[in-house]
Amino acid sequence: MNSSKHYHSLDLFRGFCGYGVAFCHIHAFIYNNTHLEYFSLLFVEFFFVLSGYVLYPQLLRITNHKYNLFIFYQRRWIRTLPLYFICLILVSFFFDQLWSKDFLKYLFFIQKIIPDNVSNDYYFVAWSLSIEEIFYLIFPVFLILFGKKNIFKKILFLFFLILILKFVLSNYTNSNYYRTGTLFRFDAILAGFILRHFQEKLFNFKFYSLFLFIILIYLYYYSESYILMNQEDYSVKIAFIFLLQLISLLTLSAFLFIEPIMKFRLIKNFSALISKQTYSVYLIHLILIYLFEKVQFVFFNKVFIYILSLFILSTLIYYFIENPLLKKRIKLK
Repeated sequence: MNSSKHYHSLDLFRGFCGYGVAFCHIHAFIYNNTHLEYFSLLFVEFFFVLSGYVLYPQLLRITNHKYNLFIFYQRRWIRTLPLYFICLILVSFFFDQLWSKDFLKYLFFIQKIIPDNVSNDYYFVAWSLSIEEIFYLIFPVFLILFGKKNIFKKILFLFFLILILKFVLSNYTNSNYYRTGTLFRFDAILAGFILRHFQEKLFNFKFYSLFLFIILIYLYYYSESYILMNQEDYSVKIAFIFLLQLISLLTLSAFLFIEPIMKFRLIKNFSALISKQTYSVYLIHLILIYLFEKVQFVFFNKVFIYILSLFILSTLIYYFIENPLLKKRIKLK
């Protein structure tokens, strides 16, 4: 595995995920399209596998040099926290929740630690950030405490331990918390680690991976009614999470398979651009949806204006807020 190689196909995948969530949500919340709301669950799930895949080599460096732990925290927090805090304040002000108890829970990423922990889940997309932030706070310490030998075996052990606990606890929580609970979803990021570890072998099974991907997407689409009607059943809760994770792994794999075509400059530049926009697209798209609910466009389609606004705003946010901060990050040793 070449841990230093930059995969331009993953830039495209990251942008695909961000705009996929945004596109599904405007249709779900303004046009009441339940089918696209159902598919938005997939796009959010993709982010976990991608995070694990991309950051796996960085986390392994922590075991080689413990000082990298503090550099890792600094890099992650500079990347994620400033823009999140800005957007959280804006959304909280919009909903008159600034400095409320729920606001403070969002602020410290604990809104999904236990079921029904917030009375008003007004910034609901933050659940995925809570999983990411708390995982990357805890997991590097786990790596250091258990030493640098047999790292991957320890990751596999932790992955299957979480799966077992989810089997045991499935009957004690509702389906929403089972999918979004902070401590319930660490396995989604670990799945990205596992994919990165077996990446070279994966390329020997391109045809089978793509074939399975098509079958599972077909299954996901046509099982929507059954899953939603029986979402609190023990077996359905477990099977649905497995289905999300398998499709996520196979979708990321499919993007890796198209890396050879990313050499074309136009595709590469477009992928890099939407990749830079992704984090702000994810954070601000709900703000635009809240505003667009109150506005009527006579000459243009509302979705077109929404996507265009996201494209412009997220580009400005990246170059004037995110990028200056990213330049201050220290590199891992």
